[in-house]
Amino acid sequence: MSRGAFDRKVTIVTPPATTTKDSWNEETGPPPSRVEAWAAIKTAPGSERFQSAENMALAPMRFFFRWRKGLVLPTSSIEYDDQVFDVKSVEEVGRRELLQVGAVARITPLIATPGVRAG
Repeated sequence: MSRGAFDRKVTIVTPPATTTKDSWNEETGPPPSRVEAWAAIKTAPGSERFQSAENMALAPMRFFFRWRKGLVLPTSSIEYDDQVFDVKSVEEVGRRELLQVGAVARITPLIATPGVRAG
C-alpha cells in the first residue's frame, strides 16, 4: 500500500494487562492506553440479526496499519467515526510491513418499537 492510503486517523484503546480488585470487587489499575495511528480502511460485508428480541447489525471493517510491535492486540478496540470496533483478528502482512486488523462494530437501534422499521 502506498503512503497515501493511510489517510484515516483512528484511536486504538488497549486495556491494561493486569488489574486488581478493590474492596467492592471492582477492577482497579492503570487506565487503558490510547494511541492515535493512521490507517487504511476497507469495509467488509455486514450482517443483520435478530437475537433476544433486539435488532442488531454488525459492521465489520478491515484496518491496515504500518507494522509496529504491540500496536494492536486481540484485546484492543478501535475508535473510528464515532463508533467503537472490537478487534477480532490481528495478522501480519508481509515481513513486518503491515498489520491487518479485522474488527466489528455492533450497531443497535436506540429505540426499538415492535412492528416498526427503523430508518
